[in-house]
Amino acid sequence: MSRYSIFFFFFFSQLIITSPYTLVGRVGHTASYMDNKIYFLGGMIEKYSDDTNDFFYLDVSKPFNLDSTLPIFDLSNDARYIHPHSYGVSSICGPNKDMIFIMCRAFKDSFSYRFINSEEWVPGTGATDIQWLSAVCNENGSRIYIYGSGYDDNEYFMTILYTTSWISVFLDKNNNNIMNYLSLAILLPKGRIVYIGNRYIDNELVNFRNIHIYDTNDGTWINMVNNFIKEMPIFYSLHKISQDGLIIIYGGIKEMRPVPDQILVLDTKVNPFTWSIPNIDPAPSSAPTSGHTATLVGNYMIIAFGNYNHTPQNIVYSDQIHMIDVSEKNNYKWVKSFTPNNTYTIESASTTESESTTESASTTESASATKSANATKSPGAAHAAIIGGTTCVIATVIIIISVSYLLYRRKRTVIYAPQAKHAINC
Repeated sequence: MSRYSIFFFFFFSQLIITSPYTLVGRVGHTASYMDNKIYFLGGMIEKYSDDTNDFFYLDVSKPFNLDSTLPIFDLSNDARYIHPHSYGVSSICGPNKDMIFIMCRAFKDSFSYRFINSEEWVPGTGATDIQWLSAVCNENGSRIYIYGSGYDDNEYFMTILYTTSWISVFLDKNNNNIMNYLSLAILLPKGRIVYIGNRYIDNELVNFRNIHIYDTNDGTWINMVNNFIKEMPIFYSLHKISQDGLIIIYGGIKEMRPVPDQILVLDTKVNPFTWSIPNIDPAPSSAPTSGHTATLVGNYMIIAFGNYNHTPQNIVYSDQIHMIDVSEKNNYKWVKSFTPNNTYTIESASTTESESTTESASTTESASATKSANATKSPGAAHAAIIGGTTCVIATVIIIISVSYLLYRRKRTVIYAPQAKHAINC
């Protein structure tokens, strides 16, 4: 009976360990929060050191624990026509803030796509030799301000993408005083985009002392010097989220090692803006410091994938998700359990971009809940369910046929064994 036990063990173990999606180590992906889901797209995976168009989401409508099976679901079939890429930029925009816009680069060409009605990706306009670095949606969702550099990194551009007509307009660099080497971007109230710090000429390091504010209403710039007194360059792969007028920045490396202060907070409610360093317990050894994304959902900063163990000889792509509880001001802590709540306005940020809403928390949460309740199931999820169900049926049929065949063989052996023994003795 041992052979049958093996078959049944294999069959039921497959049913037990099958999960909606298997995570792999990746860096340079994008994360976009919409309808109680964090959508992840693209990135470079460690196994092949190559770009992908993987597309999946984390369901944050229900509680979960990082030590258990995460509610992650594969939608890659929906994104099969998107160019594989890494270090793209994304923004939640459109009149109803219900579309994901992605700008990415592949083979020196730039491409754009939009994810409509949580159902399909639609290609848009493209460009040549531009690496987009940030994308910020305006207050009413009609325009996305995209900032990037040329292939040789000697000239920077800003373009406005109109979300309804899908028309892009490049702003004249001289007439609009567009600056070079701007870094992290996020939308503040009253239509202001804040660019935190300047990139150094090598495009890898950031000085946080200078802050530049672009007013989308009249196209003017304001330069601000803040209290960031540490003249230490930080690798540009940082992540930021707005919470009650605070911008939280997580991560960063210097000389291939994590910077001492992994969490910084910029208070935009005062003039000039001021920096502070909150208290936080030591980070898990697997927590990334660059190449990750950070998304604020309620009281939690959800940090996904990225690099950790930063030494020249050992750079590991993380396949994990980490969380920081930021509910208590100036006292943050790493946690493993997630419980949905409606405390804060929700925003998301990735390696080189950030999108935000300036609506009140109650308005944003209510709209999100309404859209979630009325949302149509994504074809990708339906495809996954069909494939999973078909696979289970096929596996069941194979197991039944295999076991039936073995039982048949055993019966024949029992019936003919005496005859075979008699023949041998003759």
